[in-house]
Amino acid sequence: MRARQKEATKANILEAALHEFSTHGFEGTSTRAIADLAGVHHALIKYHFQNKETLWREAVTFLFERQLGEIAHSPKLEDYEDKKDYARDMLRQRVHYWAQHPEHARLMVQESCRDTERFRWMVDTFIVRTSRSSGAFVQWLQDEGLVPPASLPALVYILVGGAQLFYTLAPEVQRVWGVDPTNKAAIDAHIDALVRLVIR
Repeated sequence: MRARQKEATKANILEAALHEFSTHGFEGTSTRAIADLAGVHHALIKYHFQNKETLWREAVTFLFERQLGEIAHSPKLEDYEDKKDYARDMLRQRVHYWAQHPEHARLMVQESCRDTERFRWMVDTFIVRTSRSSGAFVQWLQDEGLVPPASLPALVYILVGGAQLFYTLAPEVQRVWGVDPTNKAAIDAHIDALVRLVIR
């Protein structure tokens, strides 16, 4: 029971850390603010993570492990008679992930704007692997004639950007368009638009 409670507290801190780091960046985030958001005593941050740098790395690891866990349940091509249906469902799954976890892309943007040691560690440890996975899917789309022939890195970022940006910039979307990107109808409309735009 105590071990489960300890893990639950740690996960709660990591979720709060992701929110704060993705909103304010590493420099703009304090461990005290994370503790307040998590509803725990500030001393627990040091107990579980020693310092802010370690907490950031563990939060990023938690983030990518969660993503990989969800992607592990991706649609399987062999279950589909129509390859277009498979491609559409793959896109839908990815967009649902970004809709549920906008902090993921926000943290990427925060760190990618700076060529720091943290950024290089994140790229080498996680982003290279996930980008290659995205690249393999986009290459398959090209091979099947479902997207036009074009630069593979460009297409990867076009697709990833199309899937993420609606949620990454949620406050802007709401203020400009009066649309709440966390609303199920808005998510469904975004997914439908992206799938129609991408899959020929």
